Amino acid sequence: MAATLTTGCQGLRARVGLRPLPFRSSPRAFTVRVRAEGSASPVPVPVWPTDTETTRDVFAFGGSAPERVNGRVAMIGFVSILGPELSKKQPVLEQIGDSWFLIILFSLTITFASLLPKIVSGNSLKDLNAAATGENMKGQGLQAALAFFDTNTELWSGRLAMLGFAGLLAIEAIKGESFF
Repeated sequence: MAATLTTGCQGLRARVGLRPLPFRSSPRAFTVRVRAEGSASPVPVPVWPTDTETTRDVFAFGGSAPERVNGRVAMIGFVSILGPELSKKQPVLEQIGDSWFLIILFSLTITFASLLPKIVSGNSLKDLNAAATGENMKGQGLQAALAFFDTNTELWSGRLAMLGFAGLLAIEAIKGESFF
């Protein structure tokens, strides 16, 4: 496995497709060879498993995205609704009616951010979520502190936030005014 590394202004300009400069820079060429220690053969390139999870699989009812994305939106939405609810006594439905466009934009942003690890890594979301468990995150220092925030904790927090949001809507609909 050999690679040529060209430095200098002329080589860079030629690769980009620009015409050469009127002065000469000193072109230098290096050949870098990577070999496994103790062998004459090149280092093997790792082969990653291909992702067979389709968009339909991700967004299916039992897929890896719907409950997780809804839970993330519900957790942040529930906390953000409590501010105006406590300070201004503004009901939830009034808050939703005032900022419906931002809520849709926020939901789409959270959905994209939830799918980004799948897009970047090339692995399925199901595999990525399965790897983010407390057993796999054990370590020392910050890693030990973050091991509490594994995928199961996130799912249960999202479920509780969805129930809290629905309960707050039901209480305010029955009561006819803000809950707090």
